[in-house]
Amino acid sequence: MSSPKKPESPIPEATSAPKKTSRRQFLKLGSALAAAAAAGTLSGCVGQGSTKPLSKADNLAVWRSGTGQPYKVGEIKMPGVCDLPGPFKKTRFPDPDKYKNTEQVHGLCQLCSSICGITGHVKDGRIIKVEGNTNDPNSRGKLCARGQSALNHQYHPERLLHPIRRVGERGEGKWKRISWDEALTELAERLGKVRDSGDHEEFAFHQGRNRSKDAVSNFLRAFGTNTQLNHRGLCSAARRAANLTYLFESDWDLGDYENSKYVLNFGSNMFEAHQGHIPGAVRLQRGRFNNGAKLVTFDVRMSNTAGNSDEFFMPYPGTDGAIALAMAHTIIKEKLYNAEFMATWSNATVDEIWEQVEPYTPEWAGQLSTVPAADITRIAREFAAAAPRATTMCNRGSSAHVNGYFNDRAIGLLNVLVGSVGKPGGWCWMFTGGYDNKRFKPPKGAPKPKTKSLLADPPEFILANRWNTMRVGEIVYWYLAQERAKLQVYMTYNLDSPMTWPEMNVTKNVFLDEKKINFHVCINPFFNETASFADMVLPWTTYMERWDVDARGAYNLKPYLSMRRPMIKPLGEARDVRDFFPDLARRIGGGMEEWYPEDQTVEQYMTEFTKDVPYDADKYDSPMDFLEKVGAYEDPDQAKYYEPYLVPLTEKQLAGSTVDPETQIITKDGKGIGILQGGTAVVGFKTPSRKLEVKSEFVARVARNQDVTDLVASANSKGSNRPEHHKPYNYEVSPWPIYMQIEEHLGLDSDQLVMTSFKWNVHNHGRTANLKWCSEIVHSNPAWLHPDTAKRFELEDGDWIEIIGYRSKSVDRCLPSLNLGSGEIQDKLQIPVVITKGIHPGAIAISNSLGHFEYSNVAQAKKDAKLSGQSAGMNPTGYRDPDWERNMWWQDDSNGDRKKWQRNTGNGWAQNHVLPISPDYISGQQAFNSTVVRIRKLS
Repeated sequence: MSSPKKPESPIPEATSAPKKTSRRQFLKLGSALAAAAAAGTLSGCVGQGSTKPLSKADNLAVWRSGTGQPYKVGEIKMPGVCDLPGPFKKTRFPDPDKYKNTEQVHGLCQLCSSICGITGHVKDGRIIKVEGNTNDPNSRGKLCARGQSALNHQYHPERLLHPIRRVGERGEGKWKRISWDEALTELAERLGKVRDSGDHEEFAFHQGRNRSKDAVSNFLRAFGTNTQLNHRGLCSAARRAANLTYLFESDWDLGDYENSKYVLNFGSNMFEAHQGHIPGAVRLQRGRFNNGAKLVTFDVRMSNTAGNSDEFFMPYPGTDGAIALAMAHTIIKEKLYNAEFMATWSNATVDEIWEQVEPYTPEWAGQLSTVPAADITRIAREFAAAAPRATTMCNRGSSAHVNGYFNDRAIGLLNVLVGSVGKPGGWCWMFTGGYDNKRFKPPKGAPKPKTKSLLADPPEFILANRWNTMRVGEIVYWYLAQERAKLQVYMTYNLDSPMTWPEMNVTKNVFLDEKKINFHVCINPFFNETASFADMVLPWTTYMERWDVDARGAYNLKPYLSMRRPMIKPLGEARDVRDFFPDLARRIGGGMEEWYPEDQTVEQYMTEFTKDVPYDADKYDSPMDFLEKVGAYEDPDQAKYYEPYLVPLTEKQLAGSTVDPETQIITKDGKGIGILQGGTAVVGFKTPSRKLEVKSEFVARVARNQDVTDLVASANSKGSNRPEHHKPYNYEVSPWPIYMQIEEHLGLDSDQLVMTSFKWNVHNHGRTANLKWCSEIVHSNPAWLHPDTAKRFELEDGDWIEIIGYRSKSVDRCLPSLNLGSGEIQDKLQIPVVITKGIHPGAIAISNSLGHFEYSNVAQAKKDAKLSGQSAGMNPTGYRDPDWERNMWWQDDSNGDRKKWQRNTGNGWAQNHVLPISPDYISGQQAFNSTVVRIRKLS
């Protein structure tokens, strides 16, 4: 039998290339360009606008010789574009002089929520490179692919550079350029009318990612509205509420991964998309490789984190809490718990907890989750044995469910039982979610108004605003659609809700209804989907063009402070809110102007903000000089936030205090300040019991709308009663960690699955598909199906399916006042499938981030699409990216014909077409990972 003929290599061996071309240089072209050359479709060497492809040999010859038409460029050089003759001509690569004599400007990335420190290299007024700032104590000089794509963001050819005003019907796509004076004059007039009407809450500010909190809060407070909306309900509300139930002091846990011996991960994708992604991932890997920590992951899908774990299990969606409770069962049954810690710092005894978890056996959890009972038992033993250097880690994989709050309560219980809370290598937290706001304060701003806002504090949701102001973003448009609220002026800021909110049709229809939203002004650097439904769009600066004092959850377990500062002047007429809010406030008048000193610049404001930052006077002239040259501050003398509950109370603190003989709680002036433990007065936990709240009377009473003033006084940290408009909405909620069964997951039909969602490591939810370097890596997101599931539906790789999503039975039962129902939602989704063992057989997984219908040609994977009316706000001749115009290879040319579609082409599919509005009634968390869907094969 003869051997099959060896296929012709698409690229000749490197030895056949001229000597001046090394193998390393040749391979730098990348697999994508090599494939294009092999197919004879790399037409970029023919000249701008040419459609005649060169042969494979001619393409390679042109590349090697450096001949051919040079790129046609605009007045601004684009990142990643070589404008020498021939698109790949590099006579000195890498150029050793490229970064010589650059000005290095420190700042902070904002392409995801981690806020990593960055350093920009600036030459001739242009940023030519962005890298991690090694002085940043949190990110430690590391930067992910999104951060490395900063130049794609900054010098994008479709950046908005001028204000625009719609001239046709809303959503019709007809725009004209206007001046900033025209824009602010009209906006001031409209906002003035809202104030004059007395309905201040009908001005809503809706933020996506807001890192200028002081500036935004001051403007809204000066105006007199509390309708400040966000996306917390779509992000992390359940997880935060579960943490707050235990701690009161903090909503964000920070595992001390670097010093841990065992990390038990429920649904966190730390290596790709966790909040605190880079800081956490760096420490987790150091803990594993330097400290021998074991990483065990439970996730319905094989994420990069799961695939790189020491052990990985795929539970059925929404059963994470069942597994955790079964582990708690094992730990108590086998007496593996830390008896001393439990007796001292748990507000419930081991016997009381056993009464709750005794029914949750490993066998029960194994049947429910499909994870073997023996493995659940074994891992519980290992976790307890590693304590106190053991910690759980979780995120949306466990919390973004209808039962997410209960899942994360169960997971948190494991840390309490083994006594790892606050310990080195254990489950830790910080007293602040960013910088120390008691030590460093912005200049005094306007006081908080007392106006009520139904959109900001919807009454159905028990814990959404009881500790922190989390809000429930996913029901905003549903409330407006149901006419439970209306808006005179809607200001969106760094938001792309038509793409990222559930039930895209609901969002779109509300945006188009001028009776529900009278006027919509969008603030964004790009014309995204939100902008397409606006009446006015204001060009916002990028994070490389504006000021902020900022920080995130500190994985060093001590607060730090960083500064975002302009690396260059804003392009075009782009302006930041710090710059134009004072102007707008003065135009509105009515007292707003009093909070904006006429002669104060943004830099002067930041100088006042940072005046108390310590610095070495022998090296730096001022705090601002220090932050300019270093970028971040962390107090070297401050201890890590280990075991803060053991901090002793001082004599001054104890003066005039009393001790409750039964609870040992120490109070002063009617407020809790600590607890007596073993004869020593210590701070304890800042909770009603001054211990970890395993049993939460606060939650049970708040759910019933009962008074919790006494509990809040004892905690003396956070917590509040539900306001009057919550009174009709009362619930019975268990004070214990329990398992809540998702009703719609029971008795599924043979053609139904549970849909889950995820993020790629090169994207965030809705703001990175415009980055060409990231989108070239991931631009397509077919649905993941297990081989056994695919066999049942007679599906193969690349086949297409139709998906129908269903609203939640559990949500409808718990929140009947929302009138959501439990039937199928309006829209459907047609999408190809990829068959992989990396997904649970009962689930279907689709990533978010993709499927844009606006947000630049890059996000839409359109190589040479003509810009429509929004180009009035751009500079399409001065800003060009010939690299995109000539070398973009993943455009989908099938025109919607599924049979002509080529794999790995196009801009992907938006999962939110079939994702229902599904908030859990406890925290308002959107259940991204619980949706029941029906699928059918398309011919």
